[in-house]
Amino acid sequence: MRTSQGIVSFVSLTLILSFQQVETGGDRPHPIVIEGGTLIDGTGGPVMENAVVVVHRNKIAAVGRKGSIAYPKAARVIRADGKFILPGLIDGHVHYDAWHGELTLAHGVTTVKDTGNPVEWLKALSAALDEGLVRGPRLFYTGNSLTAPPALRDHHIGLESPQMARRAVRLLKENGAIAIKVHQQITLELLRVVADEAHKLGLRVTGHIRRLGAIQAALAGIDALEHSTGVARSTGPNAEFIQDREPENELTGYYDDLNEMAEMKPENFARLIRLLVEKKVAIQPTLVTYFRIASDHRQAYAQEDAMFARNENLRYVPDEVRKLWRTSVLFEPKSPEERDRFRRAYRNMSRFLKQFHDAGGKLLVGSSTSVMVPGRSLHREMEMMVELGLSPGEVIRMTTQGNAEFLRKEKELGTIAAGKFADLIIVKSNPLDDIKNIQQVELVIKNGKEVDTSYNPDYAMPIPRPQLERPVWLEQQLKREARGKM
Repeated sequence: MRTSQGIVSFVSLTLILSFQQVETGGDRPHPIVIEGGTLIDGTGGPVMENAVVVVHRNKIAAVGRKGSIAYPKAARVIRADGKFILPGLIDGHVHYDAWHGELTLAHGVTTVKDTGNPVEWLKALSAALDEGLVRGPRLFYTGNSLTAPPALRDHHIGLESPQMARRAVRLLKENGAIAIKVHQQITLELLRVVADEAHKLGLRVTGHIRRLGAIQAALAGIDALEHSTGVARSTGPNAEFIQDREPENELTGYYDDLNEMAEMKPENFARLIRLLVEKKVAIQPTLVTYFRIASDHRQAYAQEDAMFARNENLRYVPDEVRKLWRTSVLFEPKSPEERDRFRRAYRNMSRFLKQFHDAGGKLLVGSSTSVMVPGRSLHREMEMMVELGLSPGEVIRMTTQGNAEFLRKEKELGTIAAGKFADLIIVKSNPLDDIKNIQQVELVIKNGKEVDTSYNPDYAMPIPRPQLERPVWLEQQLKREARGKM
């Protein structure tokens, strides 16, 4: 009778040999063996000390304890004694720009979900990243955000009819979108249509909503709430209220959201939580974006951002972004009264999110990277998620396996297991003891290749985001398709 260790060794050797047999000629990378570290595999299960992970080509070939794994010939061994091996981190909410790639990878984020950019650009950029033509993370995306007219941002599509909504969902799917995002002024009728069409195509619908509350959105078929939007409306004094007024600008809208969160009523939490759990609606809090202004970490984050702004190796970062890093003015309350109100909003939302989690609700982890340091922003989000009252292990699982599940990529990404893509990181100290240790990234492997984690002033960005003019590409396709059906 074989021992369990013998079975592991036999299976591991079989997997390794099968990977080797498919390689026929040409220059192939040597297999990599990571040896001796403590494995935190992303499932939330027990750690594995003295672990071995074998990487062959772009896949994980074997995982086990040292002594139970056969090493392939000519393998390059990376010693990880005293260190910690984790899946590559996944940022579930970014607004990607061409300069993000190097910084994102350098901080151990190997996959991102973009939630608002022109789909034709994202499609080209995602392909270039997958082919290794651009250095950056795996890029999944929702593409152009769908909303009711008028379209407020350059990539938004103002849906003029239910028929147009269905066509837009299909075109986004055809161009690689892994989910559909609806935006602030989406109406209840349009959301129902978008959700119906998306679900027929196997896509989830996520949303940054303002006109609707979370109760209305959940009943209409939404699958996730970005920035926890809609929660305050449905737990405040006007739970059934539909907002007609549009904010003057994004900053005004942000303050409107915080002010509404400050009026949340704890006695209304249970009803909404029951509905969201029943309907399997996930919440993406993006705490570091919405509540940095109220966080005790505000000054520390500002000082760190200023340090990044001074780094001459990052001079490829646009001037307007580096200026914001130097000042962090967006995250400074204008008065003590405003600071206290925003802190009350933070306390209210933190309490709601913890109760939602404890009731079985699904929390996702994303940093809404746009004006913050890519990659580092996700570390901060993880830190603030722990401060909700979650354990570091839970937050790591949400960031890796949980985000991969929402992307419907859990068979390929999110945990360290044989057969999955070889996206993993090594950190110096134990993040289960202190989530801040997730910052101590010493090595990043993406798609089976070790990543350069230094900052390079000549970082190449061959596919910049285009300047958009109406009609944008997706609008042109919608009009062409509509003409074809006349």
